[in-house]
Amino acid sequence: MGKKRNGSIQQTMHRYPYLIGLLTFGAITGIVQVLVILDCFFPLLEYAPDAVSSVMSTCSEVLAGLYGITLTGYIFFADRFKDTSQEDESLYDAVQALLIRYNHLAGFISLMCLVCTVLAEGIVLYGTNTLLSDGLYRFWINETLLLSFGTFNLILYFVISVLDPHKIARISNQKKSKISEDSTAGDIEEFMAVWGEIEDNLLALREELISKMRFIPGANAKGKPQMVQTLEVLRNYGRINMNLWRKLDKLRQYHNLSLHDVNMAVSQEMCELAKNVLSELKNKK
Repeated sequence: MGKKRNGSIQQTMHRYPYLIGLLTFGAITGIVQVLVILDCFFPLLEYAPDAVSSVMSTCSEVLAGLYGITLTGYIFFADRFKDTSQEDESLYDAVQALLIRYNHLAGFISLMCLVCTVLAEGIVLYGTNTLLSDGLYRFWINETLLLSFGTFNLILYFVISVLDPHKIARISNQKKSKISEDSTAGDIEEFMAVWGEIEDNLLALREELISKMRFIPGANAKGKPQMVQTLEVLRNYGRINMNLWRKLDKLRQYHNLSLHDVNMAVSQEMCELAKNVLSELKNKK
């Protein structure tokens, strides 16, 4: 039982290498948040208005500059990252998953930077002229500093995760676990061979469809791998039903993710699914 638990912990740390850092940062933030609330009722420090304005102004300027540099670098990175999935179609699913994750994180960072800048500039503009009580004013200052510190760390986490050289392998491992939770190991050579036959059958169905129709919208869409386009065309023109399309797309993703998984392993569940799907396709001929 102990070995299984240790293995599970190691596997979790491999998938989420920054988990300890995030948990530590969360714990520290929680402790500081308690101190911030206590400071409103039992002042721990004396704040000089001029010093507070200077610190807030500097924080907002540094945060804005850091955000601008990070966002510019990410836009350049995202464009280059998309190109990798065109050069290697097996990277398509991992790249799409990473870009969605990064876009969400970038959006959250943008919101945090906006909130911090507004709060900091509000303190600079109003200073001690605010009509708030001393406790609420101290809470405003402390919370702004805490949010600014958290945003700095969030930007740092974003940069580190984008530059992580093992991000493709990690996201592949995570997505594979979601697609198939079966822990029974299957034969990867057999799975790859069956998938190869599935691809051949799908391409044959596609060519048969194209030979009967002069023009098929979406058959040569840019930015999508050939197999994604093939599945969509066959589904849209009734050559495969929605249920079979879901199974095929699941297998397609699992196959691509397996190519970039450091363990190069497949589950028995997906091996059986591949065989069943191949039988369904052969029956369509």
